[in-house]
Amino acid sequence: MVTRDEARAAKSALLGALAGVRGVCGVGLSQRGGESDWVLRVNVETLSARKDVPPVVRGVPVQVQVVGPVTAR
Repeated sequence: MVTRDEARAAKSALLGALAGVRGVCGVGLSQRGGESDWVLRVNVETLSARKDVPPVVRGVPVQVQVVGPVTAR
């Protein structure tokens, strides 16, 4: 189980690690199960962008979601 505070701290580290990665269009927190079970969520534009996202950061699991290109309307 990962607390929200632990996930927030890991998010900062993940943002730094993904700073130069093409295709990443969002990084956030998500509840996986109960109130004390948090993960990091990374949205990417393409399946190939997944390879540059680490599976775990500071003990916090990372989920990757392919969402396609993100554009303003």
